[in-house]
Amino acid sequence: MTANYIELVAGTEALVSTLGVFAGGKGVIPGLTPLMQDATTGALVAWDGAKAGQAVYVSCFSVDTASQTQAQVYKTGVLNVDALNWPEEVTTLSAKIAAFVCSGISVQPLAHV
Repeated sequence: MTANYIELVAGTEALVSTLGVFAGGKGVIPGLTPLMQDATTGALVAWDGAKAGQAVYVSCFSVDTASQTQAQVYKTGVLNVDALNWPEEVTTLSAKIAAFVCSGISVQPLAHV
């Protein structure tokens, strides 16, 4: 039997959200996208996949930054690595895990019993 939902939590740590402030005019950021801070303003943008340790949050919902600059983001928890919307160039498990080094977010595959 298959499930018709995405299992988001992949560990035992509590999933906690907070208010995030997004940079305006950056297009639509899909839900469950790794986020980083813009180097100039500190506002949130989609993680570009360029450097490990720069992803700090994950978007809870889709955010259209043309009309919305505040939305809930996940700040801590262990998330299903396969549930997130990664940049196309980020394909390895090690790169995905390294994205969140030094943040409250961790990612891992779902446990298989």
